[in-house]
Amino acid sequence: MLQPLLYIGRQASRSDGQARRIAILEATLKLIVAEGIRGVRHRAVASLAQVPLASTTYYFSDIKELIHDALTFHVEKTMAANLALEKQSFAALGDFNAACLKDRSRRAKLVTMLSGFVCEHIKSHAKDREGRLLELAFHEEALRNPALAQAIVALDDAIFGPMMGFFSQIGASAPRALACQMLGLIRLLEYRYTVRPWDEVECQSAVTSLLESQFAAVSS
Repeated sequence: MLQPLLYIGRQASRSDGQARRIAILEATLKLIVAEGIRGVRHRAVASLAQVPLASTTYYFSDIKELIHDALTFHVEKTMAANLALEKQSFAALGDFNAACLKDRSRRAKLVTMLSGFVCEHIKSHAKDREGRLLELAFHEEALRNPALAQAIVALDDAIFGPMMGFFSQIGASAPRALACQMLGLIRLLEYRYTVRPWDEVECQSAVTSLLESQFAAVSS
C-alpha cells in the first residue's frame, strides 16, 4: 500500500486555506495537461484557480515545490484504482499456491479472473487521457528534478511492491522479474490504447499469454 508522500510546500491550518491550496494544486494539474510542465507559472496557476497571486507564492515559494506537491496530490487521488486491482488480485488468489497451480483447470480459472481484472484496469486508465498526460509529464520532469524523482520512485514502489508480493505468495522463485514483466506490459498497453482504439481481444490475448507463461513457470 502507498505510504503517505511528503508535501514540501506550506500547509494550510484552516479549512478555507486548505480549500484554496487544493484549488491551486488542481489548477496546476490542469495547466500541465494543457501545456506541459513548462506551462506552470505562479501567475497562470493563480488565474486558473481564481485566487490571488499572493496565495500561490505563499503556499509554494518556487515552481519546483508547486510541481512536486501537484504530483503528490495527483498520486493520492489516483491510487484508488491501483488499490482496487491489488485487492481483486489477492482476493482471486485466495488459497492458491504453487501446488494448486499444477492443476491446469485451477490455473486456467485464476488466469481468466486475473486477466479480466488487469484488462479492465488498463481500459479505465487508457480512457483517462489526462491521467496519462500527467504521468508522462511527471516522469519526464523527474529526470531533471531529483526531489520529484523521489516521489516517482515512491509511487513506483507502491505499485511494484504488491505485484512482487502476489508472485511471492504463489511461490514464484523470481517474483521481482515477474512483477517487472507484468508492470511493463500494463504500462505499454495503457499507452497503446490511449493513442489508438481499445482492442479487447488484443489486450486479453497479451495479458493472458503473459500470465499463463508466468504461472507455468511457477508450477513447473
